[in-house]
Amino acid sequence: MEEKVCPKCNNSQIEKGIIRSGNAVVHMFSYNNPRSQSSPISSYYCSNCGYVLGLYFENPKILGK
Repeated sequence: MEEKVCPKCNNSQIEKGIIRSGNAVVHMFSYNNPRSQSSPISSYYCSNCGYVLGLYFENPKILGK
């Protein structure tokens, strides 16, 4: 992650988080093959104001298969 400071409040406390829905982690699936392997979706967020700086999935190579 390139950003080290929140663009909204200039706080430098950027944290990594996991996105959950109910009791499970949200996963990304390939659009072309929704029954393929999946990858958890994570994010970086500001611990001061809660601004979400970005979303990404942990294992991008498995979605390309």
